Amino acid sequence: MKTRDRILAVSLDLFNRKGVAHVSTLIIATEMGISPGNLYYHFRGKDEIIATLVEELQNSLTRINQEYKEQVNVFDDYWPFLHTIMALFTHYRFLFRNLDNLNSQSPQIKRKIRTLILKLRTLSSEMLGHLAALGMLDTEEKNLPLIADNLLLVSLNWLNYQTLLDDKPSEDDLIRAGVLRLISMVEPYLSEEAQSPFYTHQDLVNELVP
Repeated sequence: MKTRDRILAVSLDLFNRKGVAHVSTLIIATEMGISPGNLYYHFRGKDEIIATLVEELQNSLTRINQEYKEQVNVFDDYWPFLHTIMALFTHYRFLFRNLDNLNSQSPQIKRKIRTLILKLRTLSSEMLGHLAALGMLDTEEKNLPLIADNLLLVSLNWLNYQTLLDDKPSEDDLIRAGVLRLISMVEPYLSEEAQSPFYTHQDLVNELVP
């Protein structure tokens, strides 16, 4: 792995485990066994590392958006895409646990985060609109923007909520909870032919609110 890629991977791991505020470029360099000068050759500081990680996530979401309409033809196809998105959120969880602080940290990061949120807003709206176009949703078109925005709101905050309930959840548990929570928000609007064979409404209630 190239040094630049190693810096990003080690930084992401440290940010996720310790929190951005507790990780400096010196700590990153020490963890990697390289000099601070070697790190600064690739990144001019922690802000640039964070901005690059945000951009990585955005690029992954762009690929998902490009594949979504071709691969989702029935509601059961919707689950894997939500799983992929929640897995990405979990992989970059430092970002969603620190959105407010990071957004005020530097103009560079603020621009990256705003671009990311707008990308997520578009993705949420287009995914929901595609389900409606396939006849899987039983609601008026005028309701879709608010539903999509609520889905995004939950997506951005579910990690903090889950870790308040359990401060040491496994990644699998986090991803599953995120997927089921989004499904529970779409489920009341499903058309009759789109009802999931995997979960009834009561199943979702029992698992999400034990």
